[in-house]
Amino acid sequence: MCCRKLIPLILITTLITFVTACSETISNTSEVATIVPTKPATVDIELPTMIPVEPTPTATLESTSTTIAQQIPTPTEKPTATSTSTPFPSPTLTPDPTSTPTAVPAATPTRVPTATSTPVPTATPISVTPPSVPPPFTGTVWIPGTSDILNTYDPTFFRSLKKITDAPREMFDRRTGSFDTVNPFLFEADFADGLKIEVQVNSEFETPDSAEAAALIYLYAVGQLPTELRQEVDTIWLHKGDEDFGGGNNNLLIHHERGLTYIDQEVLEEVFLHEASHTSLDPHHYGEEWEKARSADANNYISLYAKDNPDREDIAETFPMYYALRYKASRVSTDLLRTIQNTVPNRINYFDQFFSEMEPAPFAPDTSK
Repeated sequence: MCCRKLIPLILITTLITFVTACSETISNTSEVATIVPTKPATVDIELPTMIPVEPTPTATLESTSTTIAQQIPTPTEKPTATSTSTPFPSPTLTPDPTSTPTAVPAATPTRVPTATSTPVPTATPISVTPPSVPPPFTGTVWIPGTSDILNTYDPTFFRSLKKITDAPREMFDRRTGSFDTVNPFLFEADFADGLKIEVQVNSEFETPDSAEAAALIYLYAVGQLPTELRQEVDTIWLHKGDEDFGGGNNNLLIHHERGLTYIDQEVLEEVFLHEASHTSLDPHHYGEEWEKARSADANNYISLYAKDNPDREDIAETFPMYYALRYKASRVSTDLLRTIQNTVPNRINYFDQFFSEMEPAPFAPDTSK
């Protein structure tokens, strides 16, 4: 009996438990379906209304480009120089022996005006016979205060030196007092005014390098001479020895040990002025017109050396003083300028006819070293 009563109770309890479980299962199943849908949910996003942009017309772009082009000036090529002068490259001391330098046409630079700090005196008018006076100097190379007529810092026409094929040459040597056929080292010196000089270096210098080094000591100074004083210089003879320099025979004669002495005395350039006057001026200016100028100067001489050798040394002694008077007046004293002018005024006037516009040299030395 008791068991019969319990059976329904158990059944009812079981049924209630089953219903409750089913309810929880359904609830859980609904939550999962919400979290993980079977297909993606559609999200509606309201986009702002897009305002169409009208494309800029092509004509407007072209117009803008033209405007910019107008604002930026078109580069203009520099006109080709009409001058006949060519920029000169920096001097090359040892160019390739196989190269053939091209002669540079003579430049036509503006003449450097004479400094006005020391005016050229005109105490004695030109073409007026001066009073007869004794020579004011022994020799013009050695006048005190004239060692700076040309100096180490003056520009030069010298441009390059190249080795050429050696061959026998006849060279005068003061040590023997004779012309001797020798086999020197040969070089060609090139100058910015188009002139060239064959440099013959005695084989006693032993090697081409030693010969070249010796030649270069003098070529810068030779290039400082005006073109007019190098026009007749075809060769340079370079020997060892402590002998006087020489000029003539289309040549400049150099003895090396004496040259080093001249450098120490700071007169190397003035010696070349004197000797090159022999080479380039003597053959063309000794003559009737020079004699007239000398007579008009009351047969005065600028130096005792010129007076003692009037037909050999008068021009070579006078021209360096003319050069100082007309081109380097700021470097010598007013008294010296006055002495030159008053002693040989007609010979100064003579030189003015030929040398009043000698062009300056183009290459300045490098003083930064």
